[in-house]
Amino acid sequence: MSRVTSWADRLAPNTINTLRRAAEDRVEDASRLVERKRFLAALYLFGYGVEMVLSASYFRSAGFFPNQPIDGDTRHRHMAKARQRKRATGQPLMEQDPHPLVGWARLLRWQRSASPELTTREDQVLKEAIERAELVYQYWRPELRYKKADVTMDQLEEVRSSAIWFIKNRDSLSGRD
Repeated sequence: MSRVTSWADRLAPNTINTLRRAAEDRVEDASRLVERKRFLAALYLFGYGVEMVLSASYFRSAGFFPNQPIDGDTRHRHMAKARQRKRATGQPLMEQDPHPLVGWARLLRWQRSASPELTTREDQVLKEAIERAELVYQYWRPELRYKKADVTMDQLEEVRSSAIWFIKNRDSLSGRD
């Protein structure tokens, strides 16, 4: 029997700051994988970077402080509420997918739209975030970690440029910081 505490048992809850740093690290790691022609692995990490930026931006826009813990229960409660909220089409803001990139982008725009302080420029950035999340989600799924698939340079470039866009626009997305 091992006396070592499992690594997973020692993980602290996420915060906005840790999510942002992790997103930057994943995008940097993915860029290095591109240099080594490991395109599928790179695409996988770029997608996770996008997911982290979107969830951090949502929680920041919802009033969470940069170092406030965001545990799994909090994340799941917010996702469950988003799945109950409907878009104009009658469909939920967020899909049932456990990694809903587009759902996070829609939820973020819905959250920010409630503020009278939302500028036209910020609303355009939020619309673009939804479009870019949709584009990334055409190619990215967490299930890629189990696959062997060819990724074209065009697909990789679309996902890479979107991941970098999310990193650069994170403050405009959240409306804070």
